[in-house]
Amino acid sequence: MSRIEVIESAAILAALASLWPLIAGHRSNWYRVWLLAVLVGMVWLAVRRIRRVAAAARHAERRRDEAERRGRPPFLG
Repeated sequence: MSRIEVIESAAILAALASLWPLIAGHRSNWYRVWLLAVLVGMVWLAVRRIRRVAAAARHAERRRDEAERRGRPPFLG
């Protein structure tokens, strides 16, 4: 796991922890702003992860296509 992935995972855990005051009934204005900032951060993080997965899928498909052209199974490529 890369350093960025560890940071992203920590951000997800922090976002989940940010929900506990809401569950406990805390409703101040600064907290709502904080939740909005967390939401924006989670959307940004989701987009990054989706792009990373799509790039990995494209890379795997290219490797498979190259292996098929050479006549070898992809897992030996």
